[in-house]
Formats: sequence, C-alpha cells, structure tokens
Amino acid sequence: MNSRSVEIGLFFSRIMIGLIFVLHGWSKFEGGISGTVGFFESIGIPGFLASVVAIIELAGGAAMILGLGTRVFAALFIVVMAGVLLTAKVGQPFMSGTEFDYLLLVGSLTLLFTGSRFLAVDQFFARQGSVSRNASA
Repeated sequence: MNSRSVEIGLFFSRIMIGLIFVLHGWSKFEGGISGTVGFFESIGIPGFLASVVAIIELAGGAAMILGLGTRVFAALFIVVMAGVLLTAKVGQPFMSGTEFDYLLLVGSLTLLFTGSRFLAVDQFFARQGSVSRNASA
C-alpha cells in the first residue's frame, strides 16, 4: 500500500469524524444549550462544560473537515469521547450504542498519531511556509 492510498483513507476518516462532531455540536445548540446543560448537571458534570463540549464539537468538527489543526482537534475529541464513555455511557454494554463512541475515540486517536495531509488546509500552509523559506534562502 502506498502513502497516497493511506492519505486518501485518512482523508475520508477525517471528513466523516469531522462531520459527526459538527452534527453533534450543532444539535447541542439547536434547541438551546439549556437542555444539554441540564443533562450534564444530571450526571454530575458542571453545566458550563456543556458549552465547552458543544463548541469543541462544532468548531473542531468544522476545522477537522478542512484539515485545520487536525491533530489538536483529534486530541480534544479524545478527551470529549473519554468523558462520554466515563460518565454518560459508563456501565452500558458495548452493543448498546457505546461502540459508536469507541469508534469515534479510536478514529480520533488514529488522526492524532497520523495527521491527515490530503486536501488539508494545514498542508497548504506547510507548503506555503516551505516555499517562503526556500525563497528567502
């Protein structure tokens, strides 16, 4: 398998993970954040974290789709998903929907370790920086 094939595979993972987080972040704001705040408080999580999580999901998901700060947002998604699994989903059987959460966690871990350069804004900036450095040398 060549590196271009790997990058294309990571691209599709990045797009899907980003889209899922955008939709989940948007849903927290859609009917007003107060419902999410109430849910967080009902499971012992400070309510203000509902907005923090929603912003990470929405802004981070959009950035992930663009390939902007992929590794940074992957790390934040890992924290969010670990929080989900250790609080809201704790004690639930694997096949009760938590498998989706584990998949997002592992997909984010993959992007944290590998990044995703194909059609990524980060890669464009990296190339621009390389061109600038070479031109000034």
